[in-house]
Order: sequence, then structure tokens, then C-alpha cells
Amino acid sequence: MKKLLFAIIAITALSLSLAGCGSKSDSAKPAPAAKQESVADLLGKSKNLSGGLTYDYVFTSKDLQMNGKFWLMGKKVKSEITVANQKVISIIDGDANTMYNYMPEQKMAAKMTFDPTKVQATPDKYNQGFDPAKAKVIETVTYDGVKCKVIEIEEPKGVKQKMWLREDYGMPAKVEITDDKGAKQTIEFKNMKTENLSPSVFQLPADVKVTDITSMMKNLPAKS
Repeated sequence: MKKLLFAIIAITALSLSLAGCGSKSDSAKPAPAAKQESVADLLGKSKNLSGGLTYDYVFTSKDLQMNGKFWLMGKKVKSEITVANQKVISIIDGDANTMYNYMPEQKMAAKMTFDPTKVQATPDKYNQGFDPAKAKVIETVTYDGVKCKVIEIEEPKGVKQKMWLREDYGMPAKVEITDDKGAKQTIEFKNMKTENLSPSVFQLPADVKVTDITSMMKNLPAKS
């Protein structure tokens, strides 16, 4: 059971976008071209979203594919994924610096201390970490039913990042990362919706047995 819990935690942590017209006496004038939104303008939209956010999550690499559902509201994050043929629900409370990994079929949950700043794979985080002025816009396409600007970002050490940036929310619908050896990882954020979420979404059922494994995690050997 302990090995399964640690495997679940490891995989969970991995998982964790005016026209004017003249009067009749004036000669016709072309309408001014609409101002093109910059990458910085688009990313800025993600800062203005209120309420909650839900989306389907698909992570694909050479050795792993992971599907899930996410709910975000303020400093709270909930994810639902399948690990070893078991549904696992993870709830992060950023105010309490706590994470719960909950297995519904067993009505058990593992509680541990967790730094919410380590959650990097949510779409609202992509307005951080790179200089928008250095992003190159390649094209405008429709992806997952919405208009997206496809941008390329050169990262250090030969890493390349390609992003399908939604024009409505200013968050990515898809991110493709290629390392210096050509290995590729893809993250898709599908069926994205903004909506007001009830606080109960981020609460465990009352009948769940919770085990605090914080001390157990502290005793794990450090990564080399």
C-alpha cells in the first residue's frame, strides 16, 4: 500500500489565450486596421479571469500518457486522474500548504505538506517564466474549437517550446516541449471553461479515512 501511495504521489506531482465611418459628405475612407494583440496582451487576459476554471488534461510523452480533469479556484487545485487502474483525486489547498491524494474506491486519503508554488502544469501559470517579447508568432489557427495564436519560445540549453495560445482566455490550449535531443512532451488543456465553483468541489467526503504521511515523506531519500 505504501508503494502504491508513493507511486500515486509521484505521478500526481508530474501532472501537477473599431471601425469608423465618415459622414455622407466625406469621401470614403478605409476603416483603420484592428490592432493586433501582442503575446503580452494575450497572456494578460489570464490575469483578469475571475471565479473558477475547469478543463480536461492530456499529457503525452514517449513513455507515458496521462488523462485527467482539473478544477482551479484561487489557491485551490483539484485533479482527477487514473493510476494503476485506480481513480485518484488530488486536492491542493494553497492556503494550508496541504495536499490530499484520495482513492474513492477505498475511501482512503493520504495527507501531506505541499508547496503550491510547485504546481507548474496548470494553464494559468504560462503567463510566467518567459519573456513575451521573445516569443515568435507563427500562425493563427483554430484548436479545440477556439482561435489560437501559435507561438515559439527558445528556451536555454536547446529546449524549444511551442504554444497554442487561446485568444479568449490568454491561456494555452496546447503546449509542446522538445528537448535538445529531440524528445517531445505534449500537454493539452481541452474543454476549458470559466465558471463559479462551489467550495465543496475541493472538500473530501465526510466518510473518508485520512492518513497523514508528512513525516513519511520527510524520511524519503533526497533526489540525487
